[in-house]
Amino acid sequence: MKNVIIVGAGGHSKVAQECIQQQGEHKIVGILDNKFTAYEKIGEQFYAPFTDFEQFKNETDYWFIAIGDNKVRAKVAEQLGDVAYATIIHPTAIVSRTATIEPGSIIMPVTVVQPDAIIGRHTIINTGAIIEHDVIIAESAHISPRATITGGVKIGTCVHVGAAAVVNPQVQLGDYSIIGAGAVVTANTEPHQTYVGIPARKLEK
Repeated sequence: MKNVIIVGAGGHSKVAQECIQQQGEHKIVGILDNKFTAYEKIGEQFYAPFTDFEQFKNETDYWFIAIGDNKVRAKVAEQLGDVAYATIIHPTAIVSRTATIEPGSIIMPVTVVQPDAIIGRHTIINTGAIIEHDVIIAESAHISPRATITGGVKIGTCVHVGAAAVVNPQVQLGDYSIIGAGAVVTANTEPHQTYVGIPARKLEK
């Protein structure tokens, strides 16, 4: 069993830690978050500010960024630099043998990832989401619970797809776009824009 240090101690981290424990391939040795003001060891785990991360680089095999905010997660990955990241796949997830799950990503309970899908680094596939065949998801995206990404969709960097949203086949979601909960996306989206409704329409600023 390989050691892993978790970055983040919020709600998403709670879920990620449980997925790691149930996957059974990694031992959580420490949690870093700036809500901790000093190093403290409780049992077999330590807790420390993230600002001290450099001193822990030689104390673990892997890192995992358990932060729900896409932009913050991407920034932390940039700060950590060239470290090895754990890939977390919950045992109830159904993942095709031909799918690619890149390091630092998490596939949560009862999700489905179909053939030839590609899940980029540091991406969250949340509980019950469906990723169909030939979908390509860039890094640091978040597919929320029960969202459905249909065949051939391309999802850009740091995109957030809300809970129970549906993205129709072959649609492309621009970098940093946000899809509201329950939306049905039938056409390509522009970068840095928010879309809501059925069919999804851009929110005017």
